[in-house]
Amino acid sequence: MRRQILMASAAFALASASPALAQAVSPAEAESIQQKLTRYLPQDMIEAGLVTVKAATSFYELRFNPAVLVEKHKSGAVTVEGLKPTTAYLRPMPEGTYRVEASDSFDIKGSVDAAPGKNSFSYIIASMKLDGIYDPDILYFTSADWTAERIAFTSTSPQESITASFGETAMRLAAEKKGEGILDISSTGVMKAFAETITGGTNGRVDISADTVDIDVSMDGARNKVVQDLVFFVLDNMHKDRLEAADAARLKEMLRSALPVFDNLTETIRASNVTVGTERGIFGAESVSYVIDMNGIAHSTRVGFGFGVEKPRPPAGILPATFAEAVPERATFKAAVTDLDLAGAVNYLIDHADFTKSEPLTDEQNKEIGRIVLPDGAMTVEFEDVSAVSPIYDVHLAGKMQVYPEQKDRHSAEVTLTMRNFDKTVAYLQKNAATVPQFGQAAFGLLMMKGLARDAGGGAQVWDVKVGEDGKVLINGQPLPFQQ
Repeated sequence: MRRQILMASAAFALASASPALAQAVSPAEAESIQQKLTRYLPQDMIEAGLVTVKAATSFYELRFNPAVLVEKHKSGAVTVEGLKPTTAYLRPMPEGTYRVEASDSFDIKGSVDAAPGKNSFSYIIASMKLDGIYDPDILYFTSADWTAERIAFTSTSPQESITASFGETAMRLAAEKKGEGILDISSTGVMKAFAETITGGTNGRVDISADTVDIDVSMDGARNKVVQDLVFFVLDNMHKDRLEAADAARLKEMLRSALPVFDNLTETIRASNVTVGTERGIFGAESVSYVIDMNGIAHSTRVGFGFGVEKPRPPAGILPATFAEAVPERATFKAAVTDLDLAGAVNYLIDHADFTKSEPLTDEQNKEIGRIVLPDGAMTVEFEDVSAVSPIYDVHLAGKMQVYPEQKDRHSAEVTLTMRNFDKTVAYLQKNAATVPQFGQAAFGLLMMKGLARDAGGGAQVWDVKVGEDGKVLINGQPLPFQQ
């Protein structure tokens, strides 16, 4: 069933790979569009009307009936109510594209009766609208606006229940042709009034909310055409146990041509006015953000990730007054795994794999791919921005470290630690040492560290720390006294 659902979803999303010129709407063209959309569907689903296209006066009516999927694979253990056909209207445009318009709502309920008990679920979208320009040459929207009112989800099991909802949601998609078979793709949006409640489990009840969730995703230099060809190749051959020699050679050619797949990928999600209610109280923050970025399948691939928090708010009374100044006003962690030879691994796969066999690579060849990904067996992690700032401290760390997954005891690091407001930090610790004895020890440790620091001006103290594979530590080029 999973495979057929995947095929159905892919077929519904894909139109012809060749642009159609603007023309009068006709039943013959409606049949042609339907055949292209249902090319990879099982015959019984086509006959049952999973996807149909009809000609009207100036547009085509595209209808998708998800109830067909349930009917073809219905089981006494699964019940679904509220499924109904969805309809989109395709208006041919002079440049060979289609204007796509849709407006709908959903109210779906169901249950799954499986061990350890019955699970129920629901999905609600009060209203949803789509208006965009679809280009069949790139199988994507050159522009589209998607909006929704009140999206809600529930899931209930004997162990746990989850409810989640959004208020207004607006998304914009865009694709721009940058060269032959290459696109810049972007997606931006905002989801308002997010709320989620998790009840049950080890954490009891947890309530999460945010005023807004902003989403920004971009992919530059996407090799759209060759990836498109790869998708169709897989769909055309997924029923085969193994490939013929000619098809295997074509697959290798497409894989090589697809590199680096894209030039840059960036995704940023930012939630504003976040609260998390637990049994211990309500935690909050002015904003919480998350980011990932990557530079494609290259010989020196970088995969970055990070998160940040602005003005966190612990529950009232959970921290002693002494610690109030120590809560950061903002904190950031941004790091990246770098120097991954993903292109080298793909090229090795292309050069050595035999796709005419059920197992294209030997066990040793699979291990070799892993060795190629990490040059010399080293994983390099770069700390790009690790920082915390409060009224009494300002700490920043940057640098890199190398670890060897196959040699657990082998590692090295070079990092730079910068502290501003150093004297404020020490004064705060000393002032509160009577209340918190550990603060006195911390103040003494910082004063010892200051003796090893270099003055960077402006009240900043800096420590360049180097840790060798032999465990020896250098601070600003000097060995630690007990290591001399």
